[in-house]
Amino acid sequence: MLGSYHNHPGYCDGSGSVEDYIDAARAAGLAALGFSSHAPVPFPCDWTMTVERFERYVADVRAAQEAWRGRFPLWLGVELDYLDPALVPGGAEFQRRVVLAVGLDYAVTSLHFVGRDPDGRPWAVDESAESFARQVKEVYGGDVRRLVEDYYGLVERLAGWAGTLGIPVVLGHLDKVKQWNVGERYFPERAPWYREAVERALDAIRGARLPIELNTSGLRRALGTPYPGEWILRRARELGIPVVIGADAHRPEDVASGFAEAQAILASVGYRAVLVLGADGWRSIALR
Repeated sequence: MLGSYHNHPGYCDGSGSVEDYIDAARAAGLAALGFSSHAPVPFPCDWTMTVERFERYVADVRAAQEAWRGRFPLWLGVELDYLDPALVPGGAEFQRRVVLAVGLDYAVTSLHFVGRDPDGRPWAVDESAESFARQVKEVYGGDVRRLVEDYYGLVERLAGWAGTLGIPVVLGHLDKVKQWNVGERYFPERAPWYREAVERALDAIRGARLPIELNTSGLRRALGTPYPGEWILRRARELGIPVVIGADAHRPEDVASGFAEAQAILASVGYRAVLVLGADGWRSIALR
């Protein structure tokens, strides 16, 4: 019964065609498939779709939906970034006019951009290990705690914003800011200040009635853990926050990567159900 809803075919920084992902999803035994290429943003960015590519993406996914109607459920979505008004003035209006106006089925809402680079452009925290190190040094004067707290403060704002979009949404890779923290190079996750920042974000997510994603892509990286990690998932379960399993696949072969491990992790922290997407939005199914 599981579906895969966080997937990036080759319209942004991913690879493979819509049909490649459908073939891979069916071969993996999935019951449904969603597409969530990175939505256009109103500034230069080399890993999101351009407006022109977005238009082609929408047309291609809708053509596939029609071709597979009644045989295999397909959903048209995007990964939609929270663009803080102080960082990207007019960003939300651009998203409504260009992205949301096409009538998406759902969105993976996420946070990548925190602060600006030396050229004044929004700076993505997950661009590369080298870029993150520069951001800590050049923007935050070596104070990684301030960067991380800014990140989770923006996640709090994201939660409120996501609830206004008018479509089913899930908050993607909640603790993505830890991507380059292999071996706790930058900060210990057990630090009280870190846990307090996460707790504030979880409170906002619960208040917005927003599901979170267990994103398996971290299992395919040196980090070796999902987004979010197990202690955050345990707290989310205690707070009654529902969860969706997502692969964050940038290759067709990863469309269901880590799903068995994800189910085991969720069961170990007390979850008994996950969400899947239907015509009326998210619905709950029992974990296997």
